[in-house]
Amino acid sequence: MKFEKPNVRKWFCPDPGYTMFDVDLQQADAQIVAWESDDDELKEIFRNPDLDLHDENCRAIFGKLTKPGRQLAKAGVHATNYGSSARTLARALGINVAMAEAFQRKWFGAHPNIRKWQQRIEYQLQTTKTITNKFGFRIRYMGRVEGILPEALAWIPQSTVARVINEGLNNLEPHPEVTSLIQVHDSIVGQFRHSFYPRRKEIREALTVEVPYDDPLIIGTDIDCSKKSWGACKRVPWENEALFCPY
Repeated sequence: MKFEKPNVRKWFCPDPGYTMFDVDLQQADAQIVAWESDDDELKEIFRNPDLDLHDENCRAIFGKLTKPGRQLAKAGVHATNYGSSARTLARALGINVAMAEAFQRKWFGAHPNIRKWQQRIEYQLQTTKTITNKFGFRIRYMGRVEGILPEALAWIPQSTVARVINEGLNNLEPHPEVTSLIQVHDSIVGQFRHSFYPRRKEIREALTVEVPYDDPLIIGTDIDCSKKSWGACKRVPWENEALFCPY
């Protein structure tokens, strides 16, 4: 008998007269890695609405697009970007170490700037024990730095996303109709009065925060809404001027 996990998000419901919303930054971590490494090809993928990141990554690694290859590329690229070893990657993907090594060779061959970024961060750890994100926030590691490269690589996108989200939350303060309830890494979950639904793109405007790279980055957003619960939220367009959420 197959056991289905409950959708616990359905337990969280908006107050009477309110619509629940979940706004997330689109592929935020991957975009920040692309800008950190100044990888022009990846930047172009994010800028082109007709291209899909995971499709293009699958083609770069396996030479063609397949559904299993896309899933491997999606998980494997993320882990590789964050400094996973071939052995760790093999366990995560359920493949052997030789296949994992080949995967990483193909990825770094297609995007050598990512490997250069990793090496730059590793050098900073070894020489200063300190890394910094583009907003100027920094973290200093005490003691030995051997083995903490994956943690350091992950901290840069994660801290950058947190800064964008927090500035977005501050920008929402002048909107009394909108109540923020929880931050889930690269998304904000909250509720707004039903009457605010036609103005929901003001939430997008609040989250339009520039990350100050030399080539400035603004991470796009999507919004899901429901009058029933967080778990019932479905994607709605930003520009649709309908009076009420249909879900």
